[in-house]
Amino acid sequence: MLGPGLTPRSTKLERGWTASLLSRLLGRQKQSRPPPGEPPAFGLPVDDHALPAIVVRAREDARCRRALARLRFFRLRSHYQGAKRDGEDTFAALASQHLEPSMDFVRDWLAEERKRIRARTRWPFLMTMLVTIIAGIVFAAVARVLE
Repeated sequence: MLGPGLTPRSTKLERGWTASLLSRLLGRQKQSRPPPGEPPAFGLPVDDHALPAIVVRAREDARCRRALARLRFFRLRSHYQGAKRDGEDTFAALASQHLEPSMDFVRDWLAEERKRIRARTRWPFLMTMLVTIIAGIVFAAVARVLE
């Protein structure tokens, strides 16, 4: 038999605020996603010929961006370098998803992604450097005091 503080809790109210918050956060992340390769309808007609060319182009660009993001930056960069070395005009790594963006489009996406990665890592890097410098100064001051 378990002690009074060690009994398992079974109701949602007794689990505590951390468990309920975690279940809420995890519950919100489990949203249904459209199958890969098919954009969500959003009330637009399925027939691309009924839409203006600019809308069809924007839809195609959005699908390409999602597919490029799924490939991840480093894998995509290696595919891009291989295609560039071969002198291809279109990026054929997405042919399985019926997408063939131009090499310029992929190059621009890689540049944007590189900027986004740098911006995301800049703040933690600066804070780590600041903490390291402060720790070095404190270590030097303690060593000086202990002499």
